[in-house]
Amino acid sequence: MQGDRKMGRAWKIIFFSLLWSSCLALEGGMLTPKESRSREIKELNGVWMFRADFSKTRNTGFEQRWFTKSLSESGPVIDMPVPASFNDITQDPRLRDFIGWVWYEKEVWVPQRWTAVDSGQRVVLRVGSAHYNSIAWVNGAQVTQHEGGHLPFEADITRLVQSNPSQPCRITIAVNNTLSLHTLPPGSIQYMSDETKYPAGYFVQNTNFDFFNYAGLHRPVLLYTTPKAYIDDITVTTDFADSTGLDKLQQHSTLTGLRRTTADLQKDYTFSAKTECFNASCSTVHNDNERHASNALWCYYHPQHCSYTGSNS
Repeated sequence: MQGDRKMGRAWKIIFFSLLWSSCLALEGGMLTPKESRSREIKELNGVWMFRADFSKTRNTGFEQRWFTKSLSESGPVIDMPVPASFNDITQDPRLRDFIGWVWYEKEVWVPQRWTAVDSGQRVVLRVGSAHYNSIAWVNGAQVTQHEGGHLPFEADITRLVQSNPSQPCRITIAVNNTLSLHTLPPGSIQYMSDETKYPAGYFVQNTNFDFFNYAGLHRPVLLYTTPKAYIDDITVTTDFADSTGLDKLQQHSTLTGLRRTTADLQKDYTFSAKTECFNASCSTVHNDNERHASNALWCYYHPQHCSYTGSNS
């Protein structure tokens, strides 16, 4: 019993350590996309073309380069909803128990205002979650590769969508749900060598957990835009002294592109932001000041205290 508890604690430590290392692996920030006056979102949720690679090696899709043309030209495809777990959708037992590479594809029209070379827009492909290893292509060109089924990943596809604006954008994503000792959750592949009982190359996925190995594009897939100079990340640092809850809050916003913004929220809850320019094409200087009542910080726990007074200048 005590050994099981120690093993449980060990798995928790491994889980959070690997999850944290995955977070650190992200380049820059990855803020959740929100529409605004300068940003647009096009959701790609819905029905995608789908095909599982049932070949013995599971590599036929790569050998025949399925990503270079419409997936329907590679062989039989079925409709598959996104987001969803492909192995929990159909009544086909082969898909429910499938381990290996599966392929998704969807053609979408990108708004004309996004594809103009002088639009001043970045176009980004974002995948909310793909379990477990994945590779994405746009119009046959690989744009990103990701390992880990729990975090989003994205790629700048501006050049690809602007290079041929008169044609739809073909997005192909290959996902592999094979688990190993290095994945979360862990697992292992066991090949059956007794060919009197199993066909050649037959294998099973062994797991070390008591839940179903859900697989596929689990979270929304979308395209979104940002300006060429855009907010990449926001870091909020809090501080306290003795029993005082918050006496200083510093917020730093890094803009990728031409400008950098720093923001501070002082002890009296006065907010200010300033944009610095790094070349002649950047001429914006931004200053905001807002005063918030301290009880506004605790709205979540005390909804009756959510009212505050603010002023902008």
